[in-house]
Amino acid sequence: MVGNYSFHWTKEHIPKEKTDPLRFEHDELGAATVNIIQKIHQREQEAQKQRGEQIEKLDMFATLKANRHYDKTLEEFWKQVNTVPDWVNWEQLERGQRFFYRYALGNIIGFALQGFVGENSASTSVVEVLLRTGGFSTRSLRRRLLETFQLVLEVTHSLDFIKPGGKGHETTVRVRLLHSMVQQRMLRVAEVKGPSYYDTSIHGVPMNTLDSIHALATFSCNHAWQQLPHMGLRPPQQEVDDYIALWRYVGHVIGAPTDFFATTSQAKAIMESLSYNELHITPSSLIVGHNFVEALKDLPPINISAGFIQAGSRRLNGDDICDQLGMGHPGWYHYACFKGHCWLVVALATAQRWIPSFEAWSIQFCREILHNAIIHSKYGLKGGSLLDFKYVPNGQITGCEKNDRLDGDRMWFYQRPLELLYFIVFCARCLFMIGSAVISKSYSGSQML
Repeated sequence: MVGNYSFHWTKEHIPKEKTDPLRFEHDELGAATVNIIQKIHQREQEAQKQRGEQIEKLDMFATLKANRHYDKTLEEFWKQVNTVPDWVNWEQLERGQRFFYRYALGNIIGFALQGFVGENSASTSVVEVLLRTGGFSTRSLRRRLLETFQLVLEVTHSLDFIKPGGKGHETTVRVRLLHSMVQQRMLRVAEVKGPSYYDTSIHGVPMNTLDSIHALATFSCNHAWQQLPHMGLRPPQQEVDDYIALWRYVGHVIGAPTDFFATTSQAKAIMESLSYNELHITPSSLIVGHNFVEALKDLPPINISAGFIQAGSRRLNGDDICDQLGMGHPGWYHYACFKGHCWLVVALATAQRWIPSFEAWSIQFCREILHNAIIHSKYGLKGGSLLDFKYVPNGQITGCEKNDRLDGDRMWFYQRPLELLYFIVFCARCLFMIGSAVISKSYSGSQML
């Protein structure tokens, strides 16, 4: 039992003594590529300075693309990320992309409340890295979450996006380069500050292979087994197979081992193994959990309350984990709102299965609305992020912080439109069930007469 998720250990599961060595492995090709890119950029900066030109900011992907023919390491990296493995089936990946938008409402809430709270907060090595990059400060966490969703949205947009040369493929390569850059910077700071800043003997190399596998499992598997089922929805096996295949290909591009995801049963086993092996609440976990709630609560224009975040987190992760993370106990209203969310997710999924035309419209609608809201709108990334080196490890460790918004306790219920919608769904479903019970009882009584 991990949180509120239970499973039986089998021969496919991997014990901790076999996963721990992966902490000390990393993407060596990515690290070597970043080193060369930095040297090229330094030479270009010096040349621009001598010519009296404005010094351009480093764009690792652009530098890689422009210089890939002049360096063997860059050429090897470029060839690796642009080579499509034999096991890739583009039709299957396209079906996998539709999975995300078919259950978009459930997938987004599930990823935020279970993927970030349940997985990131409880994964010790991931937490230690997050707190040293500044990305989990309440001032920057919102943008970090949006950038993560940008990756998800772009790799699930269309085949043209995910194929080599596509926007989603480029973003995935950018993430890989960024991870190697963060790793390099953290190790340099750790050399100066010592184990008190980051202890590699305990946590392993920053952004290590185990972290990559864990992240890939969270993206590909948790929707199907640790999120949607707790909302009352179990996706068909074929849909789960397709979605895991999609993220296996993303894992190939991002430099993570993909053999763990060769079959659905293997992917499920590695997800469960890491959940069991890595679940450990630390003082750093409390900081991440606290800052997550602070960063998202009362955020316009949706204005989701802390109570809704806590209710959803408790339903998806279990009370034990949330208690250890120091989360509050929300009232009945917030649980009712989250129940309304779950019922709406199930209702939309059922309607899509019954009405194929509605499914096609719904998938396209969710794809467009999410891309516009998260990537292009003024409340989102305002055109998208290049995933540059924004959260620079500088020797400081993020602590518990408050957000800079007005006290949400002063908001009226109608100022929280999403929660209001969910509560209306909850009330409507309750009235329907009561009405159905009354009618059924009346019908049974008339039959007896």
